[in-house]
Amino acid sequence: MNKIINKKQFSEKVFLFEIEAPLIAKSRKAGNFVIVRVGKRGERMPLTIADADIERGTITLVVQKVGLSSIKLCNLNTGDYVTDVVGPLGNPTHIEKFGTVICAGGGVGVAPMLPIIKALKAAGNRVLSVIAGRSRDLVILEDEVRASSDELIVMTDDGSYGEKGLVTTGIEKFIHQEPKIDKAFAIGPPIMMKFSCLLTQKYNIPTDVSLNTIMVDGTGMCGACRLTIGGKTKFVCIDGPEFDGALVDWDEMFKRMGTFKREEQEELAHFEHHLDSSADTDIANKAHNSVELQNINPTDAPIEVLTDSKAEWRMALKKSMKPKERMSIERVKMPELDPVYRATTRTEEVNIGLTNEMALTEAKRCLDCPKPSCVEGCPVNIDIPSFIKNIERGQFLAAAKVLKNTSALPAVCGRVCPQEKQCESKCVHLKSGGQAVAIGYLERFAADYERESGNISMPEIAPNNGIKVAVVGSGPAGLSFAGDMAKRGFDVYVFEALHEVGGVLKYGIPEFRLPNRIVDVEIENLSKMGVHFLTDIIVGKTISVEELEEQNFKGIFIGSGAGLPNFMNIPGENAINIMSSNEYLTRVNLMDAANPTADTPINPARNVLVVGGGNTAMDSCRTAKRLGANVTLVYRRSEAEMPARLEEVKHAKEEGINFLTLHNPIEYIADENGAVKQAVLQVMELGDPDASGRRSPIPVEGKTVTLDIDQVVVAVGVSPNPLVPKSIKGLELGKKNTIVVNEQMQSSRQSIFAGGDIVRGGATVILAMGDGRRAATSMAEKLLY
Repeated sequence: MNKIINKKQFSEKVFLFEIEAPLIAKSRKAGNFVIVRVGKRGERMPLTIADADIERGTITLVVQKVGLSSIKLCNLNTGDYVTDVVGPLGNPTHIEKFGTVICAGGGVGVAPMLPIIKALKAAGNRVLSVIAGRSRDLVILEDEVRASSDELIVMTDDGSYGEKGLVTTGIEKFIHQEPKIDKAFAIGPPIMMKFSCLLTQKYNIPTDVSLNTIMVDGTGMCGACRLTIGGKTKFVCIDGPEFDGALVDWDEMFKRMGTFKREEQEELAHFEHHLDSSADTDIANKAHNSVELQNINPTDAPIEVLTDSKAEWRMALKKSMKPKERMSIERVKMPELDPVYRATTRTEEVNIGLTNEMALTEAKRCLDCPKPSCVEGCPVNIDIPSFIKNIERGQFLAAAKVLKNTSALPAVCGRVCPQEKQCESKCVHLKSGGQAVAIGYLERFAADYERESGNISMPEIAPNNGIKVAVVGSGPAGLSFAGDMAKRGFDVYVFEALHEVGGVLKYGIPEFRLPNRIVDVEIENLSKMGVHFLTDIIVGKTISVEELEEQNFKGIFIGSGAGLPNFMNIPGENAINIMSSNEYLTRVNLMDAANPTADTPINPARNVLVVGGGNTAMDSCRTAKRLGANVTLVYRRSEAEMPARLEEVKHAKEEGINFLTLHNPIEYIADENGAVKQAVLQVMELGDPDASGRRSPIPVEGKTVTLDIDQVVVAVGVSPNPLVPKSIKGLELGKKNTIVVNEQMQSSRQSIFAGGDIVRGGATVILAMGDGRRAATSMAEKLLY
């Protein structure tokens, strides 16, 4: 929460806010912007920083009432709090001594132009400024601009003040007046920036513009702000926001600015619904549990007793059934919601969970092997036989205690980890042609039983050792690392860039697969262990690694993930209603865009195309189905090569998703408004296996299919976001900006460790958690011994 220190009204719809944000004030530079959110269901809105006062710890924003979010902000007053302010974001303005520079600001664009004018003047430039408004009352910050300019021209459309005319009139006046103009900057409405650039191009004057298009996260994670610059797709929030105006595809920008125009008008028509305080309460999500809370037996037994394979109780269990009897028991089937019903609800979990009786029966299938290969298949080395045997003897809380001894997120892992490719793939049942023990189902059961019982045990915590460590990112890797370090007595601080803790667990995985309340309980447990969580802080932007070290953080773990979405770079891909899976799922999952009371828009669609074959593609197509669309999943290989979990594929098919394999998009066709209306698909066939072992897709020459669609979700993978790693000096980077680490997860900088997607480029939840655990062990040894 950020307090409004001062509010000033320029005109009926334009306001200046001075907001408390000391870290941003200290680190911001000319050209940076922030993401602002008003209310628990508010939209993430980009606003360029107009000024900052380090001593007061404040930043200045100038806001014009335009849409729902800006109106809600402008309705706040001095003393009120803005829910979230995160930044500074974007690349700062390139400032040097150019010579003579024209700075043109139109409307509220004068505000972000002001710090640039000041910086240019401080660098020794001759600064010629043009500011404009439709009328006198819309001309802002005149005195401030004049104070830092060598000359100033004020323009008004109606001639009520200064000179009559547009910004371009003032720019051209300076061009004719001066012997040479070396550089120009233009900030304001896009149409004003376009025509300013067309004018300066005639005189060969390089001109930079600032493009704050629609954004969701502002850190490069979603790709919502992508634009064609110089013939290449750029992400405004990461690559900009300032670009050479001569390279901007202005027509594309104008169209993309109208992406949610209809939805935003609809929201304004129901403005009162967005102000209703009841809208700020979370919609309850249902995590089904079949557990019966009977004979709850909390255990005081130490973990050594619960995991002792030679313990008397354990030996008695082994003798109670012969191995053949155990192997003859059929694997349990997870109860599920009816497919027709579940395809209509976003917040009800598909898998209902095992009953007590089902869990007890499935636990009997475990042979309690002397050398359990299942543990070798688990990246976090859970003592699988021990937790299962505790279930078999009816000690469900003891089973949960065993799980939590090594896993920070058992209820999460029991739901989303690909056990069939990890622990269950090593089960001895498979060697005899049987089915593996349902380890994932049992993990979920034990974690859910503990949570629903209210008897949540905390792992043993070592005495505080007084050593502070920082965690960058609150996804699976960061949370796992944080939990293990807290158990060792470290003072752990987790820095999260978004406004909610959980990373991909919150923004990337739908609630019908992983309810938010499950994640929240796991995070709450970490808080009880002493882990501190700080949101809206971007390490490398809000605060640097060097500043963390100055604050006596002795070790830093980077688990910032791989949040940069991949696109296919095919014709038409920047059309309206073509989104990355990151953007689509973030809008729906994190921002709750499908909820009428939420401010974040999402366009309704009738025919959705989802491109990809992984779990994220399944999440996307099943989400689109729940939003009422007819959904087609397109994958360039056959179903046999799909990397998605078999369970997710099964669920998608049951819910009515159309599978179109051996097809690949090669072009998108847009309508007159720039919105996608068709996809041209190349028919594929399979060739020889590639490096991954899957057969390579080969185009069938001359054979294409065209589908009528009105929305596309591109789920073809992600790359590590360069925002964090590129901000750290002396950090060795690998392919696609991954952080290079050794076997101990230590980077080229001795105090910095890393794990998860930022190291691997892409990983499962459990692999990321394994990295976090390994890094915690290594860092603890380094700092303690």
